[in-house]
Parts: sequence; structure tokens; C-alpha cells
Amino acid sequence: MGRMAETQVAKIAQAASKAPSVHNTKPWRLAEASDRLDVHADPTRALHVLDPTGRQLHVSCGAAVEFAYLSARGAGRACLVTVLPDPHDSTLLARLSLGGDEAPTAREAALAAAIDARHTDRGAYSDEPVPAEVVDDAGRRAAELGGWLRRIERPDDRRTLIAVLADSEAAEAADPAYRDEIARWTRSVNSESEVGLSPEAVAPVWPTERVSDVPLRDFTGAARHPRPGDHPDAPAPMVERDLLLLIGTEYDEPGSWLGAGRVLGWTLLRATAAGVVAQPLAQAIDLQGGRERLRHELGLVGHVQFVLRLGVKS
Repeated sequence: MGRMAETQVAKIAQAASKAPSVHNTKPWRLAEASDRLDVHADPTRALHVLDPTGRQLHVSCGAAVEFAYLSARGAGRACLVTVLPDPHDSTLLARLSLGGDEAPTAREAALAAAIDARHTDRGAYSDEPVPAEVVDDAGRRAAELGGWLRRIERPDDRRTLIAVLADSEAAEAADPAYRDEIARWTRSVNSESEVGLSPEAVAPVWPTERVSDVPLRDFTGAARHPRPGDHPDAPAPMVERDLLLLIGTEYDEPGSWLGAGRVLGWTLLRATAAGVVAQPLAQAIDLQGGRERLRHELGLVGHVQFVLRLGVKS
């Protein structure tokens, strides 16, 4: 591989490694070749308690694929993504083949530029609404990749999601194996590793005057959340009702999981480019029972693969 091509593929791999992943496990192995990047699953980073089927591993790797794809397009290279290219190698999840020079669209360039800035924000959001075009654009990308988006707007639907979040996390918190797995993937304060949950993720700082009506994951495994009345001597906090978004697919198998991850990656970068931050509400879809409840109680056609909370940073 020529030095220029080698450098370009290495940069694309570096962009892929910045994708979000379940518990920040980064469960992929990236193999660079001449004008090609292969994305393999890394079984050593699988979550056997939280993700026994590997569904969230595939979603995570799909996000890495989309980051790599957009990095290639931002660099002005044509890029073909082939999902599950080798039926004899189940760990090879996707192959990105680089073509010749091809100018990116303005959107592709903006999303590629957002890769370094994107981060998960588990703090309080402001009352400024998420621009409608962010969700509209993400919906179009979802359709291109064979998936769908659904914005949670009706109060009853929001209450349903809140109940599923609360019940699912309570069930997880009651499982000692779940708490042990979270502890294994939580970094120490002085750790230099880029893998695993950071101390900031485990203990986000919330202002006492705001509280989300949505239970956000407690990474200590105790299912504790800020609630109105937590500070009895303080005025009643403002209840934050942020934008909740479902990402789903028609089918529920590895190819669809990877596609949902690509939609997730694109959506997060589109949000970042618009000044919008996000965090996953994955406890709603960790357990198959929670996913089935959402499907039936919200009248979904297909399978929900991810839940996102979005907002403008306060």
C-alpha cells in the first residue's frame, strides 16, 4: 500500500475508533489493507450479561462503520460499504472499499468534521428545542439504510417509555452479575485507557434546579436517579422533557443491527454538527422484554434497536 493510501486508511480507522459503543467497550477490531478497512467484531469485549445475543455489539460496530464511511467521504474518496461480506467469517461485520477521488457533499463534509467533536453528554439540557431538520435528516438517512426513526411526542408514549426504562433498569439492578459487569467496565480515576466507562459517565453532575422526567442509567448499578424532592430544602426543580428518539428496523438480525448502528452514528454526527448533544437510553432495550413492550405498547412496526435522548446543552 502506498504511503498516502496507508495514511488515509489509518485516519479512517482512527475515525471509526471514535464511534460510541455499549459501555464504551469499543468491541471491534479494525484491519487495514490497501484501500480497504475491515471491521471485525471483538468477542473479548462482548458483554455477556447485558448483551448475550451480541445485538448491541453489532449496533456499536455499525456506528464505527458509519464513522469510517463518513471519514472516507470527508477525505474525498468514494467508499463502498459491504455488510457481512464473508458467510464463512461471522466476525467480519463490514468491509469498506475505497474508490477514486469523489468530492463529498456539503453534508458529508460537515458530518466528517463533527467526528472529533462528538461526545456523549449525560448532563442537563436547556429548554431550546432540537432543530426539526436534525430529526428529519436523520429519518431520511435511516430510510436509506433500511431503518426508521420515531420521535416520542405523545404524553402517553413518553410515559410508556419512562415505565419501560424504570422497570428494565430495576430488573438489571437486581442482578448481581449485571452490577459486576458494569464494575469490570468502569475505569479508575487515574486510568489512561480509552476503553470502558469514565468516572464522569458514572457520576454526571446535575444542577439541583433541574431534573429529567426520564430515568437516566445509573452506572453504579443501583438504579438511582435525580428526582423532584431529592433536595427538600431547595425549590422544586424544573422538570426537563428532552427529545426522545427511537431507532428501529424491520427485521431483527445481525445485518439489521449493523444498519441500526450506522443510523445511530449518522444521527449523532448530524446532531453534533447542529450543536445538539445526546446520550443513549439503552436500558430500555437491553432486555428483550423491554424491547417487546415498546414494540407492542407503542404500536411499532418492526423492532426498536436504540433509544436516544437529545437536547441543546444548558
